Amino acid sequence: MQRRAVALLLGAVCVAATYVFGKVEGGFFAWFLFYFTCTIAIYEWITMVIGLRFVSTERNISASRLSAGQTLTIQLTLQRRGLWPLFWVRVREALPGQWLLQAQGADTVLQPLWARELRWTYQVQWLQRGLYVIGDTIVETGDLLGLVRRERRDERRDEVMVYPRVVPVRGWMGYQPVELGLRQPTRRRAEESTNVLGVRDYVPGDRLSRIHWPASARRGTLQAKEFELHVSSEWMFIPDLASTSFGEQSPSLFELEMTVVASLMKHAYQLRRTFAATLHGKKLTKFPPGCDESLFLRCMEALALAEPNGSVDFPQTLVRVAQDTPMGTTLVVVSPRLDPDAAVAAEVVRRRTPVEWFVPVAREQGELSAEQRQGLAMLHAARVNVYLIGAPEQLATLKRGGGQRVTSV
Repeated sequence: MQRRAVALLLGAVCVAATYVFGKVEGGFFAWFLFYFTCTIAIYEWITMVIGLRFVSTERNISASRLSAGQTLTIQLTLQRRGLWPLFWVRVREALPGQWLLQAQGADTVLQPLWARELRWTYQVQWLQRGLYVIGDTIVETGDLLGLVRRERRDERRDEVMVYPRVVPVRGWMGYQPVELGLRQPTRRRAEESTNVLGVRDYVPGDRLSRIHWPASARRGTLQAKEFELHVSSEWMFIPDLASTSFGEQSPSLFELEMTVVASLMKHAYQLRRTFAATLHGKKLTKFPPGCDESLFLRCMEALALAEPNGSVDFPQTLVRVAQDTPMGTTLVVVSPRLDPDAAVAAEVVRRRTPVEWFVPVAREQGELSAEQRQGLAMLHAARVNVYLIGAPEQLATLKRGGGQRVTSV
């Protein structure tokens, strides 16, 4: 507003000065200068007053949910009304800092003149996982002499959620007690179905509702009912979000972990297997068991926002989560930890429930260190299936029971 007042004052001073000059000097040149100054002043005043008054912008994005590596297309529309031409218009978008070098066309200069509508698109390629906000659209115009500029900010907020990359998973079905001839209970009070398999001798502590009275009368001693036990085929995904697990390692290792978790979750969803998830970063986030699309999308959103910022060491998190997990649930752990501490925690957990351990390994690492080999040997001794993943494509060639070949990393 202050800048506009200064421009108006300078224009008035110039017109007054040339008028006085014409009165004093007279002649063709003096009055030509006065009329020329008046014309320029009127042009500048109209440009300043009208400017962007009859100009509007519109933004359309191709999608608000994408996967890492995909391309986002953004279309901008500039509409003009009225008879006054616009000789130039600059339109720029308030983009996230990560996109500034990728978006060609987010800051452009147009020459609408009398055109009623202009449309153009720009793209942001190779999106990285995360939540991004596209802010305001800033429109700027001015005169041909560069003396007057008008700027307007169209307030907007478009959120773009970029999920982790998802790749096909083949050759892995997880640990299923039924396949191995085992039967494991889930909860002691929720394990019983209505199917009675037989009877056994009553022992102190059995509930009275379990007593089979006809069998007790025939045998002369109290007999208790034996019910069929439920077998859990649930998967519990536990990604490692502890800051101590990644340290100074390349951020690509954490992105590989997120890809592995997202791909395994998509695999579970496609198989209609019941799954749950626990993410322990700065805060503890738990997703209850299910197999519907809403659960899968909520888990994907959490993975899109996940960061390796947990303050609790991952082996402690694993033991705590396992204590609250129903027996028989398969823990699907995704962590780069292969040290003895992690192996000891996995052994403790394995005594209660099956464990499948996916280990993202940096490609530049090459062979495993002596400490990692020791942890790997301890995990195998604890009957934990271990999968070494050096690239997402390896998820398409998994083998049941994991693998010990480091050369495949």
